[in-house]
Amino acid sequence: MGKVKSYLKYIISLLIAGSLLWYVFKDFDLVTFTSKLKEVDYRWIALAICIFFVSHSLRAYRWNILLNPLGYRHLTTFRTLLAVMVGYFANLIIPRMGEVSRCGILKKTDDIPITTSLGTVVAERIIDLFCLFTAMLMLFVFEFARLNDFIFSFLGEKLNALEQNIFAIYIMLGIVAILLLLFLVLRNTISKKLRHNTWLIKIRNVGRELLKGLTSVSRLENKTGFWLSTISIWLCYYMMSFVVFFALPETSNLGWEAGLAVLVMGSLGMAAPVQGGFGTFHALVSGVLLLYSVAEQEGVLFATLIHSMQTISFIIFGGISFFIASVLSTKRAKKLTTT
Repeated sequence: MGKVKSYLKYIISLLIAGSLLWYVFKDFDLVTFTSKLKEVDYRWIALAICIFFVSHSLRAYRWNILLNPLGYRHLTTFRTLLAVMVGYFANLIIPRMGEVSRCGILKKTDDIPITTSLGTVVAERIIDLFCLFTAMLMLFVFEFARLNDFIFSFLGEKLNALEQNIFAIYIMLGIVAILLLLFLVLRNTISKKLRHNTWLIKIRNVGRELLKGLTSVSRLENKTGFWLSTISIWLCYYMMSFVVFFALPETSNLGWEAGLAVLVMGSLGMAAPVQGGFGTFHALVSGVLLLYSVAEQEGVLFATLIHSMQTISFIIFGGISFFIASVLSTKRAKKLTTT
């Protein structure tokens, strides 16, 4: 049953990605699109790939800083970089699989417990979510006039939809209240039965390991390095999008504000539960560029350039990293066997 659910999630994710890609590209003239690709200045794409590699090296370095206070001081940035790149490669196959995959690689190459390293990855994600919210706030402050009508019209539509379904919402709230009341009444009986449950004990142990990794932020030994690398990672993400503006004549005159908008919308697109942000990234980035007077076709071309650059880089660097990690884990296994 579990495998069936996994396959269903995978198929649904593919369908969503395919539908969004069809919607974005349905009105495109392939001949025009191909001719536009010939106008691209690929030197800027090459620079963006260099920034891409620096950003993920910084991410690996930051992960080391999180793992150090947990006793894993033997790790090098190269080892964690291998795991990070394999994780991004895995995300292209199954959404959100990258976090577990990179922890699995580190377990094979350096025997770091998956639950502990996964806790540090969750801590990373919380920090990055805070950075994304900060970027969104900056975008709203600096581009309020441009985004005002768009945001309030969007909120108006959502509020209207909410009013139309208010009765269903009341029913749901009532069901939640009843379930909460039942839980409070039966709490003591349930807790006595669960206290000695074998599976629950295992879950608690896993939870403790996760919490150990999650709270590693509070025990940082190199706080300066952690926060500087975090800021640098997001500056690299910004620059990676911004330099691609100069690769196209239609976007070469855009300012830093447009770069911030692309950073925010692109991050939301990549965070969507579809393989590698296919479709969602293209739709959100090309959509926000419309606010900066970039025609839809040019906006989609710009989004395609960035997304293709990232995807190809993930495949190449991720594939190489997986091969190297496999060699390292095999050597480690042989060494342990010999010992």
